[in-house]
Amino acid sequence: MHARSGALVAVGLVVALAFIANVGSAMAPGRAAGRIYGDGELWATFVTTGLKAGPEGSFNLLYSFPGTGLISVTDSVPGDVDYRGGRWRVFAVTFTGIEPTQFTNDADVLHHAALGHLLISAEPVSYVSCPLFRL
Repeated sequence: MHARSGALVAVGLVVALAFIANVGSAMAPGRAAGRIYGDGELWATFVTTGLKAGPEGSFNLLYSFPGTGLISVTDSVPGDVDYRGGRWRVFAVTFTGIEPTQFTNDADVLHHAALGHLLISAEPVSYVSCPLFRL
């Protein structure tokens, strides 16, 4: 009897770990009306809560484009080894040398900032928690 209950616990643990590992690839819940681009892919999201500042390593970067209607861009998505589960340091991006343009990856944001086309806020404008879900 103990062997059988141990086996059931082990199976339950494997199922739970598989669920946790696949949360980022789960289909988006209905309330995930927000969108974020990362690595060239559009993701669904919703803001669960604002956060207080913390160690840089516990957050990913999110570039927002206030006043433009453009979709924010992140440096990490589910499946990346550095993805922090949807904890973001949000930086405001202002267009200075080009017309507002929708970027789909952080490399393009950083490239255009280096060219002087964009200004990225020196400090985060906010800290938020919003998980990403596949569309």
